[in-house]
Amino acid sequence: MIVLKIASLVVWLLLVPFCLGLVPVYFMSEKDRTPGTALVAGYLVTFALFELVGIPVELTLVYHSFTALSRWFGAACLLLSALGAGLTVRRSRKGQEAALLLENGWKSIGPEEKIGYLIFLALLGFQMYMAFTRASFDGDDAYYVVQGGIAQQMDSLYRINPYTGRSAPLDVRHAMALMPIWQAFVGRMSGIHATVMAHSVIPLLFLPLTYLLYWQIGKKLLRNKPDMLPMFMILLALFQMFGNVSIYTNETFFLTRTWQGKSLSGNFILPAVYWLFLCMFDQEEGGKKAGCWVLLGVTALAGGAGSSLAVLLVLSLTAGLGLLFALRQRSLRVLLQTALSCLPGAAYILVYIIIGH
Repeated sequence: MIVLKIASLVVWLLLVPFCLGLVPVYFMSEKDRTPGTALVAGYLVTFALFELVGIPVELTLVYHSFTALSRWFGAACLLLSALGAGLTVRRSRKGQEAALLLENGWKSIGPEEKIGYLIFLALLGFQMYMAFTRASFDGDDAYYVVQGGIAQQMDSLYRINPYTGRSAPLDVRHAMALMPIWQAFVGRMSGIHATVMAHSVIPLLFLPLTYLLYWQIGKKLLRNKPDMLPMFMILLALFQMFGNVSIYTNETFFLTRTWQGKSLSGNFILPAVYWLFLCMFDQEEGGKKAGCWVLLGVTALAGGAGSSLAVLLVLSLTAGLGLLFALRQRSLRVLLQTALSCLPGAAYILVYIIIGH
């Protein structure tokens, strides 16, 4: 039974997001078409897709809404995963270019870099060990994590007050941030309780996933000095470990409230916007940018899975960086592409305003 649960987690937390990420990666520049890029992009697509399926379901169904969401989202994931795998196989069969470029191998880096990476992996392993064995319980969990448990046990989405257990009107303030429901979905597919998913499984996923994104950012910032990348990762790991100078810092949320949407928004969603613009700045002399623009629109919607405020922050950041990119390129087309990438987030905000009033 345990083996089957672990296998299910591997499928829904690694294989399916990776295949989902193959869809936008197909339209990215060849040098950005790597397994790491596919996994990061896959999680952006996963959260955005969960919002697209989940919000209409919770607004239209009162009873058995979690079951309906699980069926529709599961089917959508499988279809898009098949599409991503098919596109990659199609490209590889052409023989014109590699379907996915493998990351630099261990043998291709120098001994000092190897030591640096080993130190970073030791720091990451220590953080994951502490997150798993010294799980921190926050007051918000009385509401946040319980919503996932209610979804599994009562088959209802944000229609029951977690503090009293009684039926209640749709909680508009939290209803459109579906991260605890996604955790409950993965728990249902793998036979794990939502609370165990949140406090034990999700930190083991989100910690390395976030560092994978930071590594992608570091590759862009240090593309002319790749030997400095291990030190970059070590410094980031140390900042996270010693950033608990306040209960409100990103670092505090990252290590003590990893499963909460606010942690995901500050540590993964917002840095993803910088990463995508760094990819486009790196490709300004040529290369495909369509996948990056699509992912920007996806990121605006994915931010809503963690926090409604994250959507506003993503849109503001996208607009500002898009303006800088347009000035650098001296192109009105970039402004148009920036506006189009903001449309999914703008639609999210519009729906929030409508149901809130």
